[in-house]
Amino acid sequence: MIASANSSPSCDHCGLPCDQNLIDDRINGTALIFCCHGCQGAYRIITGAGLGQFYEKRNWQQQGVPDAVFQTAYHDDYLQPFIRETEEGTEILLLIEGIRCATCVWLIERILSSQPGVKAARVNFGTHRLKLVFDAGKTKASTLIKAVARIGYLARPFTREAAAQQAESAHRSLLIRFGTAVFLSMQLMGYSLALYAGYFQGIDPQTRHLMQVFAALVTTPVVFYSGFPFLAGAWHAVRNRAPNMDLLISLGVLVAYGYSLWAMLAEREVYFDTAAMIVTLILLGRLLENAARGMAGSGIDRLLQLTPDLAIRLSATDESEQVASAALLVGDRILVPPGQRFPVDGQICRGTTEVDEAIVSGEARPVLRQVGMTVLAGSLNLTCGVELIVTCQAADSFVARIARMVEEAQSRKAPIQSLADRLAVVFVPLVIGCALLTSAYWLISGHDLSLAIVNGVAVLVVACPCALGLATPTAVLVATGSAAAQGILFRGGDILEAMANIQVAAFDKTGTLTCGRPEVKGVVPAVGSADDLLALAASLEQASAHPLAQGIVREARTRGVKVDTLMAEAVPGQGLFLTTERGVIRAGTREFLSRYGVVVPETFSSVLTEVHLAVDSCYQGVLYLDDSPRPEAVDAIAAIKQLGVEAIMLTGDHEAAARHIVTPLGIDFFAKMTPDRKADWVKAAQNQGRTVLMVGDGINDAPALSAADVGCAMAGGTDIALDNADLVLTRPDLGKLVQAIRVARRTIWVVRQNLFWAFFYNVLMLPLAAAGEITPIHAAAAMALSSVCVVGNSLRLRQRRG
Repeated sequence: MIASANSSPSCDHCGLPCDQNLIDDRINGTALIFCCHGCQGAYRIITGAGLGQFYEKRNWQQQGVPDAVFQTAYHDDYLQPFIRETEEGTEILLLIEGIRCATCVWLIERILSSQPGVKAARVNFGTHRLKLVFDAGKTKASTLIKAVARIGYLARPFTREAAAQQAESAHRSLLIRFGTAVFLSMQLMGYSLALYAGYFQGIDPQTRHLMQVFAALVTTPVVFYSGFPFLAGAWHAVRNRAPNMDLLISLGVLVAYGYSLWAMLAEREVYFDTAAMIVTLILLGRLLENAARGMAGSGIDRLLQLTPDLAIRLSATDESEQVASAALLVGDRILVPPGQRFPVDGQICRGTTEVDEAIVSGEARPVLRQVGMTVLAGSLNLTCGVELIVTCQAADSFVARIARMVEEAQSRKAPIQSLADRLAVVFVPLVIGCALLTSAYWLISGHDLSLAIVNGVAVLVVACPCALGLATPTAVLVATGSAAAQGILFRGGDILEAMANIQVAAFDKTGTLTCGRPEVKGVVPAVGSADDLLALAASLEQASAHPLAQGIVREARTRGVKVDTLMAEAVPGQGLFLTTERGVIRAGTREFLSRYGVVVPETFSSVLTEVHLAVDSCYQGVLYLDDSPRPEAVDAIAAIKQLGVEAIMLTGDHEAAARHIVTPLGIDFFAKMTPDRKADWVKAAQNQGRTVLMVGDGINDAPALSAADVGCAMAGGTDIALDNADLVLTRPDLGKLVQAIRVARRTIWVVRQNLFWAFFYNVLMLPLAAAGEITPIHAAAAMALSSVCVVGNSLRLRQRRG
């Protein structure tokens, strides 16, 4: 029962006073009081789902519950808004409360993976978010949440507000426990100094016993209040037969505390200061570690916070209403005043303005956006109010997709981590065995029991599987967050590791090595006029997102040629076709038309890209287009070569046009490559034992992007290219690719440093502790320092760019 300020009974669920309509109940043998049937039902649902820890861990600033909250019960219907269907299965994102080390992540993933129907369970150690993919026909989200609760971790659906509240609550709780431990440990030091002085200079038995009693009194809250997170974690580890870091700490603290109580009664030397200082120092390490993790993982949260929660929606009669951004649907018309950020991706339908897209592209200069142009969520409207048509919901906006990619990147494990994970699992039982053997050895050798116990405690405390567990995830977390702030998005630690080992970089031509804005340089009709040929080509190409198609449409508009919208069907890497009353219209490469019996005449030798047109077998003419190389391409390719990576171009264009692009770059090329041939080339290189990076931006690059060890797409490309990419550059700048390689190599180097330090630390410190050269207090400081060193070393990745 909760006590209210006026001492009247309070509701055991919401905390409000129960002056009237008081409801008594007994649940699980406990007498409870509720203010209404809704609170009574909520309590039963929460405890029945295995979430009873909610009442122990909650830290409400205000009592009570929202109005009408009990209209929806706390079961799968409540969780439904947080569930979405994906290609992998049913997915829900949960916030996990209670994670304290990398072994906790391993435990949660192992328990959940053993549940029927679970396809994937991946915990992000940096953000404590769980991505759960399951078969809804075999299990339910509420069942899986209950499974997490049974092992001592509180799970709840992820929202931005819930994440902020959890982080604040966890930080406050840790600060209070640490502050309590520091204050009481300072008092304890006074008593301990008096006891140490008495040991060397003499002290009467009564005074010594009094000092020991005072020491025990101040140590008890430190062990059982400040050290409660460790004790709770250890208990759950024992219950689930999954030993973890908390078990080591708790054994060390409880053995030192228990022995000291016995020694106090037996009038021997006590070690209360050892138990208290172990808790205090390890809490200090956790505090520093949490602060570092918060700095590392805050970039994506800041990005998401740039999208406004509210939007102004316009009706058919131009009446405005303020709605939640998440409630906007595709096709809605919204108004974005100057000085505000765009809440969703959309296409401008009225007005012209300048937009700051720095959060997405990294480009600080304002860009002009007018009717028909696309704007991205989170971009800042600078000059004039504009109306736009929503093209995708907030959850599917470009910014949201980027956030999901980085979230996935921070939770996907690098192959180099697998060894550390396996070692961390067997490490704890090994250390407990070493501690028992150490104590036994010192006893057998004829030493005092207290010395044997102290040395055993030192072995328990000095071991640090956390350093092993943190070595890879913290470096991946920091690197992916830092890279994202620079416009480089890795999909995971496995991609970072693969990127660090790249040997061959294959590039598409159009839109990758070139600017992606081809211009029509010539229109040569075989039938009719040039404008007729241009109109036919532009009408066929208008619905296409291919850079060549857009270049043809731009030229038609510039010349004032009438363009009809025809929904043609694309043949990736070859061309377009459409069946009409006139016949089958085809536009594309010479080979594409020849395959259907069209006789394509020889054209003049050219470095320009050719687009041929035909109606049935009647040849209509050819358009010549040219696309200038990216200004940064020469320097970027040179830098990639200096990194020891071979560069090569794969293009569907003809040989003369391809040679025109690669000559200043000094790289080899393969021309007339269809999408399948590009993918085959990638696989052939892999069969030779080479690690391949594929860089592209179009539909025709998707097979090669998927086949490559690392597929890279640049912003401005098609959604299919982005979805198939392992690495996304949010700014179309090849210099970012060079940065990505350097970031990946530097990250793997830091991971190896972390692993070396973790192994070296344990190999050095465990024998010293077993030999009695390290006291438990020094062991606690060293263990905390070990984790902080790993995190600190990883944080160096934030401070260097490119």
